[in-house]
Amino acid sequence: MNDTDASRQDELLADDPWPLLIEVTLGMRRWWIDVCDGLELTPVQGLALRLLDPNRPSAMSTLADDLACDASNITGVVDKLEARGLISRQGAEYDRCVKVLVVTEKGQELRKRLLARAMVPPPALASQPRDVRDKTAAALRAILLERASVAAGASPPPVQPTSTT
Repeated sequence: MNDTDASRQDELLADDPWPLLIEVTLGMRRWWIDVCDGLELTPVQGLALRLLDPNRPSAMSTLADDLACDASNITGVVDKLEARGLISRQGAEYDRCVKVLVVTEKGQELRKRLLARAMVPPPALASQPRDVRDKTAAALRAILLERASVAAGASPPPVQPTSTT
């Protein structure tokens, strides 16, 4: 074991949940690849289909922003989803120069299957007592709400030192 592996092992054994959450988050890439692969989607196609609201057309530029990529990079993803009949490109009602994406009926069905596969919790979480799952959900929800607030322009809250007792 090298120094980097030993340091990482120490972080995983620590009581501080943040290094653990980072490790889980970064480790979810393989899981998402498998979820998407089972539906013959690339991870980016799966994320795009997940982000598109079946009840509301979305501008291609909005999808590019949501995927944190340049609008020119989204064209290939959209082309492949459209070729499979999962979405369609249409001119926006408010501006025919703007292309909006509409999830087709076939796309809605595949999206439902994608979300259903993604919502199956890993056994290590599903087997925890209800109170542990509730506390974990509350902590994760607080992080998500904080991130959404910062993304909307709010200042991040000050870092509070953690107690050692």
